[in-house]
Amino acid sequence: MAEETRHRQRSIDDLLALLAAHPDDEDKIREKILERTTFLIDDTIDEAFSHSGFSHEDLFRAGYLGLLNATYNIEFAREKEFYDYAKNLIKGEIRQHIRSHVKRAEFPHWMKGLNRQIEETQVRLLRELDRLPSLAELSDAVNLTEEGIAEILKAREALNYVSIDEVQRRNDPLPEIDQSKIRNKRPEAFPIQYRIRIATALEKLGDLQQYLFKNLFSSEHDQQSDR
Repeated sequence: MAEETRHRQRSIDDLLALLAAHPDDEDKIREKILERTTFLIDDTIDEAFSHSGFSHEDLFRAGYLGLLNATYNIEFAREKEFYDYAKNLIKGEIRQHIRSHVKRAEFPHWMKGLNRQIEETQVRLLRELDRLPSLAELSDAVNLTEEGIAEILKAREALNYVSIDEVQRRNDPLPEIDQSKIRNKRPEAFPIQYRIRIATALEKLGDLQQYLFKNLFSSEHDQQSDR
């Protein structure tokens, strides 16, 4: 197996040398590289994604985009072996595919907005203080109580994390958020709790709007299927 791998690598190295020497035949040479390295997709799936819960065919299609990217952007390999470079891009595309097709914990848009505000404030304070801010400093800067920030940070992990392994996904974080704890630290003219109520009402209207549009422009068959 090791000898076969070395033989394949030499074959690709020869093609890479041809690519550099014969730029006029670039498309044909890249096609040969792509054809001779598709096995990397199968290897990557078997090594890292065999327990993802997705079919091999489904993951292969995603991995092919990564291999295609590697083949047509070889100059970004930065002196890495082509195999290592390609497998990194294949893994990246497959992870992205899994995460984009797994239903994540749903949180309201206002929660995502507050999470983004905290991130941006943390970055600003890091520049100003030349160190990571404490929870108290972050609390002062965004004018939210420390327990309110803690509630928002609870949602943060669930928003940003999806397990690649199907079994592990059953234990992915799904915290319950106590909305009543998200309050201003100092009084302000338009308190955060009022803004949350308005945002929640608007999101409900948005859901209603989507439902109406769907039914206004769907076929009779679609409407019967929804019943």
